[in-house]
Amino acid sequence: MTFTDVPALKPRPAPISANALILTAIFTALAFALARMAEPPGVLTFAFVLVGWILSVVVHEFAHAFVAYKAGDHTIVEKGYLTLDPLKYTDLSTSLILPLIVLAVGGIGFPGGAVYLRDDLMRSKRGRALASLAGPLGTLSVLIGLALCLAIDRAVGVETSPLSRAAAFLAFLQAFALVLNLLPLPGLDGFGVIRPYLPVAVQQQALKFGNLVFIGLFLAIFFVPPVNDALFSLVVTITDLFGVSRPDIGAGYRAFRFWETLGA
Repeated sequence: MTFTDVPALKPRPAPISANALILTAIFTALAFALARMAEPPGVLTFAFVLVGWILSVVVHEFAHAFVAYKAGDHTIVEKGYLTLDPLKYTDLSTSLILPLIVLAVGGIGFPGGAVYLRDDLMRSKRGRALASLAGPLGTLSVLIGLALCLAIDRAVGVETSPLSRAAAFLAFLQAFALVLNLLPLPGLDGFGVIRPYLPVAVQQQALKFGNLVFIGLFLAIFFVPPVNDALFSLVVTITDLFGVSRPDIGAGYRAFRFWETLGA
């Protein structure tokens, strides 16, 4: 047997990054602080939601990467996407600054980070479609986790608290991100699910206009009331289905915008 006969070894995923562990520890500490204080400063809610949002982006992007890896794109390992390191998924402007501005101004969970997947290395159209769908399913898992925590709170007699209000608002953001990501528009995961089954010419045209569609959606949400109303109605319907309290969502949003009460 020659060396050329030896089958190529599949790259092994790297361990979880220290950055992910540190962020998780910070999130846990913030949750503990909110749970222990009757009237915590709003900046704690802001920090809790911000760190929780970053962690949810990590879950979303890791899900994309993991399914793509299983589908045949092993460059995922080299890029560090399986380490849960938020710095591997993010671009400072599009993943943190822009979503945070949108979050603060409009209370919207706008899609953030991105992983770059090699469609040509995935073994099938089904694999490529599932890799796109995996991200929203990751977001859904975060929403379910938050809803379960809130349900447990209610089951033990905690109707509302600073922590439950912050968690409710974070759950709302997950629902909003889920709805946006599943829209079948170029640049979003919903389109990624159907893209492998479209003619190549259509796929190429869609890629050209992806950024414009993304900007158009952003503007429509803020400046076209019917679009805004329809999206918010759908998102609130989803949070209702998961038992997330509307008053807690509103209170969490107001606490998140702590700067509005400064000097009051």
